[in-house]
Parts: sequence; C-alpha cells; structure tokens
Amino acid sequence: MEALLIDEWLPDVDALLVVDEASVSLARQRARDAAKIAGLPSEDGERLALIASELGMNQLRHAGTGRIAIRSDARGIEVVAADRGPGIADIPAALAGIARQTGSLGVGIASVREHADEVDFDVRVGEGTCIAARRLLPNVPRRREIGIFGRPFPGEPRSGDHAAVRTEGDVIVLALCDGLGHGVLARQASSVAIDAFRRSTASTPARMLEDCHEAVGPTRGGVMAIARVDPSKVDVASIGNVTVEIVALRKVHRFTGSSFVLGSPQRGRKVAVESDAFAEGAALILFTDGLGTRLSIEEEPLLLRQHPIAIAHELVARFGKDHDDALVIVVR
Repeated sequence: MEALLIDEWLPDVDALLVVDEASVSLARQRARDAAKIAGLPSEDGERLALIASELGMNQLRHAGTGRIAIRSDARGIEVVAADRGPGIADIPAALAGIARQTGSLGVGIASVREHADEVDFDVRVGEGTCIAARRLLPNVPRRREIGIFGRPFPGEPRSGDHAAVRTEGDVIVLALCDGLGHGVLARQASSVAIDAFRRSTASTPARMLEDCHEAVGPTRGGVMAIARVDPSKVDVASIGNVTVEIVALRKVHRFTGSSFVLGSPQRGRKVAVESDAFAEGAALILFTDGLGTRLSIEEEPLLLRQHPIAIAHELVARFGKDHDDALVIVVR
C-alpha cells in the first residue's frame, strides 16, 4: 500500500502523536528538554516550546490530529509538525497571522515564524501539511528556506506530482517528479521515484536521477528534476519537462531539460546537467507542467521578497492549469 504523506514526512518512531492539549504540553516539554541538552539559553528553550505549542494547537484546530518530532543536529534544534489535514487554506492569511475561523486567534504560523530562525513548509492540498521550524546554535549561519505547494487535478484524491527535500548541513537537495498523467496511478510512479531519491547514496544530482530512473521502470514513468543547492551555486539534473529556474529581479536563468521519460528503456538517453550561481536574494523555482511555462515574476520585487511558501502558493494560484496536477518548490 502506498505510504501516506505524513509517514514520509515523519517516519520517526518517537514522533509524538498530537490528540489533545495534554499532547501539546508534552511537545512543549520535549522542546525545552532538547534545548537544555544542547546547552541553549533558557530563552531559546521557551521559544522552541512556544513553536511546538503553536504547531500542535494548529494541528488540533485544523487537522484534528497530527505528529510532532523534536530533532537536534549540528545546526540546532528543529520542531517538525506533520498532519493529514486539508492543507493550509489561506497561506497569505496564515503567514500574516489573520484568523481563518471563528474562535481562532489566527496567529499560530505567524508566531512560529517570529520565534524560529528558519521555517520550511510543505503544503499539499487534500493530503496534509508539514512545517519544520528551527532555532540555530550560536554562530550557525541561516540557510535558505523552502516552500512546497501542490494541489491535485480537480476531483482526484491525490496529486500525481510529488516532491521531497534532503538537507546536509547548509546544503539542500530537492527532487520534483511528475508522474505521467494525473491522479493515483501517476502518483504511484512519482512516489517510486521520490522513494528512490530518499534512499539514494549518490553524491550528485545526475547519479541520484539514474537511481530514480532504474526504480521507476515498472511504473507508467514520469519526468523529474533534482537540484543540489549550496550557499552559492545550484547543480541541476533533469529528465523531461519539469521546469527549473533561478529568478532574481529582472533576471531569469532557466535550466535546460532533456526529452525522454523517466523509467523508459529508450536508448541514447541523456540526462541534462547544468550549474549556475545562486546569488543572495534570488529564488530557485521548480515546477511541473501543471503550471504555464509563461510563468514570470522577475519584475515583482515584493513577491520575490516573500517567504518561499507564499511565492509557491501565488504561482499555483496565478499560473496553475485547471486540467492537471500542479506542484511548485521554491528555495530562497
């Protein structure tokens, strides 16, 4: 049986199941304990506790339940909250702290952003939301933040597009796969590709993509791009019509894709590989063909300064086609 997104986002066996306010209290205490073990000041512990509390209460209000994990590494402490809810209904309002329902203060996500050093979002309409918020250890530089937003073909329970992120210190590795067609069968293909990406031990996007290509063979296939993002450069490997571009004010660099299908036995196939500089303030954008290729925001400085999830949501709202799945990843 195909895994649920929440199981992909939080496979941790020690993730806390959030079912009531007592669960949220336990998440708060776990956050404080992690901060203490890491040697962070008590103020950081309280900020992490507040983040865990806001994310847990959001799950109860909007998804009914969810899971929260507290993770520590060499960069800091991360609170990860994942659920099986409908996704964030109004992302601009949530980021601005505007109430979305009667009886809600509506400040949860805005408060999380205020108290965290970095926040990443993965929002899939009809499938769930995953939010990862971090407090960094002293002298650890901030890295770019990530926003993923996707929605299915109208009437379908699941999107045929899928995506995943791997982080290695300040390096981010992204994968976006569009299964051929749309809906459940397309998602089976994209899920196989994303699982292969997660398991790959290869060190370059091209070799990771080869691992995904081999795994997808028995499915209907798809198109895919993998991007490795370090603080100053992006390396991209792609197959098919997934669009990858670096957008800055009045400047766009679109990476070149190849023309065959992921998983096909086609001879003479060639993975398109390209690199480019990634300047501060620019945005890396990956999107499936559920968005029009005339997508253009390089003349919109206000939008380019928004959080990546706000950019991703706006792109789907503005350029998404009504006859296909759509998924966007933004790194900024």
